[in-house]
Amino acid sequence: MIRQLFVSAMLLLLCTVQAQAGESIVRVSQALSQQKAFAGGTFVVKIKIERRSLDSYFQIQQDLPQGMEAVGMESQGAVFSFKDGKVRYTWLRLPANEEIQVMYKIRVPFEMRGQQKIEGQYYYIRNEEKEIFPMQPTSIEIIEYQSPSDSLAEKSILGVVNNENIPTYLTEEKPDLNFKVQILSSTRKLSRDSIRKEFGVKEPVEEENYNGLYKYTIGNFKTYEQARDYKNRLSLQKYIPFVIAYNRGARITVGEAMQLAAKRKTVVKEK
Repeated sequence: MIRQLFVSAMLLLLCTVQAQAGESIVRVSQALSQQKAFAGGTFVVKIKIERRSLDSYFQIQQDLPQGMEAVGMESQGAVFSFKDGKVRYTWLRLPANEEIQVMYKIRVPFEMRGQQKIEGQYYYIRNEEKEIFPMQPTSIEIIEYQSPSDSLAEKSILGVVNNENIPTYLTEEKPDLNFKVQILSSTRKLSRDSIRKEFGVKEPVEEENYNGLYKYTIGNFKTYEQARDYKNRLSLQKYIPFVIAYNRGARITVGEAMQLAAKRKTVVKEK
C-alpha cells in the first residue's frame, strides 16, 4: 500500500514537472510605467495576455517587495486581490478577447530605496491538469526625491514621476503644500510626551490616524527641502524618519507633492 502511494506521488510530481517544463499556449508579458520611482510615490504595472486558444481557468500571481502595496486599476473580468505581498488576478474563464490587458498601481513605502524586483507566475488548467509557468521578472529603482536646484545632474529627476491618472488636485495652479517628518507609527494610541522623551525630540509631536494606524510627526515645513534637511539632522536609533506631504490638509505622496511644487514654480515663472 505504501509503495503504491509512493509510486502515485512520484507520477503526480512527474506530471507537474512536465507541465512546468512544456511550452505555454498563452503568452504573458508585463511592463512598468517607468524605470525609476520616488520613495513614497507610485507606479503602474501593466500585464498583457495573448490567450490564443485557451478558454479555461487562469490565474496570475506576482510577488511584490516587502512594504509595497497594490491597488487594482483594470481587471478585464478577473477577480483582483492583494494580500501578504501577493497580487492575484483570477479568471474562472478567460474573456474571448485575443489580447487581454490588466493594470494595477503600486504604492512605494517612504523608507524603500534601491533596485526592487517584481517576480511572478501564471497557471491555467488544460486537459484537467494544472500547468505553471514563470513570468519574466521586472525591476524598478526606488530613489529619494532631491530638489532639482541641488545640482544640474538632478534637474531631470521629476521626469520619473508617473504622469498617468493624475488626481484632480494635481492640476491646481495654487496648491497649498506643507511637509512633516514622520518618526513613528503604531497600531495603538501612544503618549506624545512619552514619544518625545524616548526619542529625545524637543519639538511638539503631532498625532494622526491614517489608514488604521496612528502616525506621529514633528515639524511643519513649506518645502520638501526644509523637511528633508531637518530629517537628516535627526538621530533616531529605533526608527527611520521620513518626509510626508500634504496639500490643503490632505495627505498625498511625496511624488505627487513634487509634481505640484514643480507646477507652482512654472506658474510663478510665467507670470
